[in-house]
Amino acid sequence: MELKEYWSDSYHSSDFKLTRIGLVAIRFRWLVALLIIGIAGWIAVDWWVLDPAHFKLIWKMRLITGAMLTPLLPLSYLCKLNRRWMIASLYFLIGVLLTFNLVGLWSFRDGTPIPIGYIAFPYFLLALLSVLPLPVKSGLRVAVVITLCVLGTDYWLNPDGLHGGALLDRLWLLICFSLAMLWVQAGQLRMLLDLYRESTRDPLTRLMNRRLFMRQLELQRSEGGQRPFTLILFDLDRFKRINDEHGHLMGDEVLVRVANTLGDIFGPDAIVARYGGEEFIVLLPATSLEQGLRQAETLRLAVESQPVENPLGEGEITVTLSAGVVEGSHDSDLHSLLNQADEALYDAKRNGRNCVQAAA
Repeated sequence: MELKEYWSDSYHSSDFKLTRIGLVAIRFRWLVALLIIGIAGWIAVDWWVLDPAHFKLIWKMRLITGAMLTPLLPLSYLCKLNRRWMIASLYFLIGVLLTFNLVGLWSFRDGTPIPIGYIAFPYFLLALLSVLPLPVKSGLRVAVVITLCVLGTDYWLNPDGLHGGALLDRLWLLICFSLAMLWVQAGQLRMLLDLYRESTRDPLTRLMNRRLFMRQLELQRSEGGQRPFTLILFDLDRFKRINDEHGHLMGDEVLVRVANTLGDIFGPDAIVARYGGEEFIVLLPATSLEQGLRQAETLRLAVESQPVENPLGEGEITVTLSAGVVEGSHDSDLHSLLNQADEALYDAKRNGRNCVQAAA
C-alpha cells in the first residue's frame, strides 16, 4: 500500500471506494445506535450524581440529543451508496454531540464542579471515531473540527481558564487523541485494502479477477453514456502443451509475462483481468471496434516478438495468442456480449490461431 493511498481516497479505485463506504456505513450505524443508547442510559447516572437543578436541564438535553441522532440510523443505509451523504452524516453527528457537550458544560457556569465525563467527552468522541476506516486526510479534518470546537467552547465559557498552561494541556491531549485516532483509522484502512486486493486480484498475475471485472463491466455499461466500448477476449495458444513440455513453472512465467505486456500495451485507462486459466479479457472504454482490433493486433505482435525464458534456464519459447473482439454500448446485454467475444475467439482458433477476429 502506497503512502498516497493512506492520505486520500482519490487514489482508490471506484469499486474499493464503494466497499469502504459500505463498511463505514455499517460501523457508523452501530456507532450511532451505541451513542443513542449510551446518552439516554446515562440519565440514571446523572440522576445519581447531579443536583436537581442541573439534572433538570441535562436529562432533557440527553433526550433531545438522542432524538436528533435517531434519523441517522435509516440514513446510514443511504450513506453506503453515496460518499457525500456519508460525510454530511458524519459531520452532523459530530455537530450534535459537540452541541450536547457545550450545553452540558454551560449548565455548570455557576461554579459547580464539572463531572469528569463532560470534560473528557471530546476525547471519548475521538476514540469512538477511530472505528471508522477513514483516509488520513478525512480523519485529519475531523480532528481539526473537533479540536477547534472544543477550544472555542473553552474560551467562550471561561476565557481566563486557558491561561497559565491550561490551553497547552488541553491542546496536547486533543493532539494525542487525534493522532491515536488517525493511527487506528490508517491501520484499519490498510487491512481493508489488503483484504480487498486479495479477494479481487489474481494471485499469480496481480491482475483483477473475473468477479471484479464483471462489476467493472456492468459499471461501464450503466455509466459509460452513449459512447461505445470494446471487449477483447484473449487466449494463449496451445498453453497446455507449454505446461506439459516445459513444466508448470514455465507456464506461470508465460502468464506473468503476458499479463505485464497487457499492462504495457493498453495503459491505465483499460480494465484488464485474468478471465480464466490462460484467458485474459480487456475492457476499453470509449473505444470503437476498429480501434479495439488495432490494439488487439498490437498486443498479438508484441507477445509473439518477446520470447519467454524458462526460469530453470532451459532456453526460451515463443508464445502466441488469439483474440476475439466485440463492441458494446449502454444497452448491450452483457451475457450476450461475452458470448459474442467467446465465439469470435474460437473463430480465431479455427482460423489457425495467432490472429485477431471481430465478432460477427
